[in-house]
Amino acid sequence: MKHWLIALAMIVGTPALADLRLDNADLTDISPTSMLLIVGNNLSASDVIVVVRADDTSNPSYSDRANIERVIPKGKFELQIPFASLRTPGGRQLDLTALQQIMAFSANNERGFALSTMRVETPKPLGKNVYAWDLGPEGSAIWPGFQPLTVTSGLLAGAGLNAIDRGARAQAADALTIDGIRGIDSAALPLPAGDWQITLWLRDAGEWEYLPHPLQRTITANGKRVFSQNLSATEWIESVYLGRRNEEISPKSSSWTHYGERKSDRVTFNVSSDGNPVILRLSGDSTDAQFVSGILAVPQSNQLILEMLTRQRKAWWEKNWPIANWKKWPTGQPSLRVTNHETSAAPGTSAVVEFAFEQGNLPGAPMVMLRQPRLSGVEIPTRWHWSQWQLTRTHLSSTLLAANDDFLRHGLLPENHGVAMPRRMVVRVDVPKATPPGTYLGELVVMMQGKSLKAPFSIHVVNAFLPDMVKPVGIYLEKPVHFGWFTELAGAGHQAMICDLTFLRKLGLTGISPPYPTPQNDEERQAFEEMSLMLNKMGFGTPMAYTPAKRLVQSLGAGNAANVIADIERQHQTRLQSSPYWSIADEPSNPGNLDLFKDMHRQFSMFAPSAKLAGHLNHDEDRKYLPLFDLVLINDGFGIDRDDIKQAQHDDRKVWLYNLPNPRAAAGFYLWQSDADGFLKWHGRMPTADPFDPTDGREYDVQFLYPSDKPCPEEPDIDIALYDIMQGITDYRWVLWLQDKAQTNPDAKRLLAQLKRDVPHTWDAMLTVTPQQMETWRQQIIQLAL
Repeated sequence: MKHWLIALAMIVGTPALADLRLDNADLTDISPTSMLLIVGNNLSASDVIVVVRADDTSNPSYSDRANIERVIPKGKFELQIPFASLRTPGGRQLDLTALQQIMAFSANNERGFALSTMRVETPKPLGKNVYAWDLGPEGSAIWPGFQPLTVTSGLLAGAGLNAIDRGARAQAADALTIDGIRGIDSAALPLPAGDWQITLWLRDAGEWEYLPHPLQRTITANGKRVFSQNLSATEWIESVYLGRRNEEISPKSSSWTHYGERKSDRVTFNVSSDGNPVILRLSGDSTDAQFVSGILAVPQSNQLILEMLTRQRKAWWEKNWPIANWKKWPTGQPSLRVTNHETSAAPGTSAVVEFAFEQGNLPGAPMVMLRQPRLSGVEIPTRWHWSQWQLTRTHLSSTLLAANDDFLRHGLLPENHGVAMPRRMVVRVDVPKATPPGTYLGELVVMMQGKSLKAPFSIHVVNAFLPDMVKPVGIYLEKPVHFGWFTELAGAGHQAMICDLTFLRKLGLTGISPPYPTPQNDEERQAFEEMSLMLNKMGFGTPMAYTPAKRLVQSLGAGNAANVIADIERQHQTRLQSSPYWSIADEPSNPGNLDLFKDMHRQFSMFAPSAKLAGHLNHDEDRKYLPLFDLVLINDGFGIDRDDIKQAQHDDRKVWLYNLPNPRAAAGFYLWQSDADGFLKWHGRMPTADPFDPTDGREYDVQFLYPSDKPCPEEPDIDIALYDIMQGITDYRWVLWLQDKAQTNPDAKRLLAQLKRDVPHTWDAMLTVTPQQMETWRQQIIQLAL
């Protein structure tokens, strides 16, 4: 899952000539408010990775120093890194009084790239008679010009005071809002007599798969109410959790506008002081409702300070979360064009037809009509999505954002208020098994003010019945987390999971690592059994239990966990149902991972000998662990060329591919050519905190199924990668059909031999194969069925 990070770690771990270096003599008088400023220019032909290394001991290992990486787009750049955010990979803050050196260098060594200056800057106060507090734990990052405010500062009261710092998981952290204190009953601000404007920043950025969700909140200043919030759970989901879902991204977008500014998460009000402390009181439905990350108090006669601070924060966001150059631009002319006029499909499969749509400068919301493909009174059911532009990180942990339109929405198109960006309209045609062969004609119609665009298309149903996919090919899946945060909506999470699984089977997916409960008590064991029965009934092959074994060991110990799994194994055997693979090792060679799974393996081998044990291996060093597993999931970090896979399959071991960047190839032609036993892709539902903010976690949000306010929408919003997996499965089924025909048909035999030569045996070579080439291979097979 983290192959890019591991590669980068290897780069950082080798000796390198620093382009810029500060010695310990340059690093005296460092405080939590100090900033490291790095300036340079990227005149190369590509993005460049800049590595910043900071040591607080002599010759530290990679895991005991700060290692920061930034992806730099073309042009001049300036990085601003708070010293208080320097942490080791394990989260330890560096001792700022013991800094030995800081180095900055390019990991790419690209020609035309240069680092020009690196210096320490300790900011001055924001202005005269300005009071600014940055709340958080001792030593957390402080926004320039602010002073730290901790639970021991004496200004705060509350039985549940708790300092929170989310910076350990953030790649580039806004020091003002990344930390704070919750559980504040009252704050006594020592402001001189006069009229003051006070601004509070109230948003807790959240953590991995968790976003704080206060519904009721009230704030008073000297007894006068200055802020109130009263939301239901569904209102919070719609306005906050899904609040950024409909934001339109364009070449004018900035990270500040979409993710940093968040005007709704701050409150500004006026208050008068008689020379005694101004008393703020916070109340609500939880300690999360009593959270504050920053306080700014300025004289009402000098309100420009807030504007100045806003400009500073805007500059920080745009420098530290830059956006790569756009690759698509609107023409300004309304148009609708189908990219594949005629598509062939076999009964029991789904086809995808794509359209390029531009609304131009026509105002209003387009209305879409889809005339389903029809022949002699028979219609084929279809569904359609439209693409919405979004910003995502260029790499898993990059701070460079790039625009893409892989986010497919279902439902009404938004209104246009200018020149609309080009969109994809994606139609999925689900051909039932009993569909008669022939050419079915359909049409997509988009109606706008004063104009109607039409694009006909056809689906040629082939007279061929494809073998079922027997290998597990699919995704990891969790329940939507947001329903589980509210008692009244808890049941919706289970309902959503069933709908997710039903949708995935409709697309043809056969593999799953589902959200199994941890079977640590009778109720959870019963839920585990019910899920197993449901998966078996729905047609998923042998699933993988990714978390249950590891969580059982954490709660019960390895021996007791093995006994629980032994009982589950017996129940599955009694009903002649295959039991899941139990994952016990997750990338053991990653920095900081210990071989704790060895004790699990020993206990499970003794007390649950029938349990099939699985491990995720992502490094060449993991080969020594192969004998411990019945199934290994391997990626390109481990080595997934056909010879690697054959070697790993010794002793009847199953080998699944996982987390590969070309899902159609991995699910289809390469899965066939490599003879791997399955493929799983991460992840169906893995948002960090805000599911539509790519900046708020250690890694970007990974989601094939996007959250909604309903557990079972008519059609889910999805990432187009799901359709790539679907297409790969169909590719594989056509190859199975070809292999069957090759036993008696000479033309099929020749084509099969040609594909065995043409489809690459190595993953690096497969990455150079275009989607057009894979489509060509499929069409060559289909021609034999016409």
